[in-house]
Amino acid sequence: MKKSFLIISFVFGVLFLAACIAEESAVELDGPVLETENFDGSVDFNGAVVNTANFPVQSVYVVIFVKDSDGNALAATSALVEEGDILDPAQSFFFTASFDNLPPEAHSREVQIYYDLLEE
Repeated sequence: MKKSFLIISFVFGVLFLAACIAEESAVELDGPVLETENFDGSVDFNGAVVNTANFPVQSVYVVIFVKDSDGNALAATSALVEEGDILDPAQSFFFTASFDNLPPEAHSREVQIYYDLLEE
């Protein structure tokens, strides 16, 4: 009985610490990223990002990676949402990132968002 209590306490402690340490991003996707293939074979990724923090950020980049079935990056492209401009709390912006064509072995896509904190 005492051993199972210690194990359960340890598991809850680890989960609590992980939740405290986990860093939330200030800028997140605001809905799905839509993929459209154009007549010329190019592919566009359209979506929106929103500042979910209670502080402004600047220079928001959205990077889209195309990966093979093993998770290796085959190609990447980025979209600058607002260079140097401030993205205030709860403010959102739309973005479009394009590929001339996707590699035939493309299996999955991954979206990463980068931004700069404002210097005071």
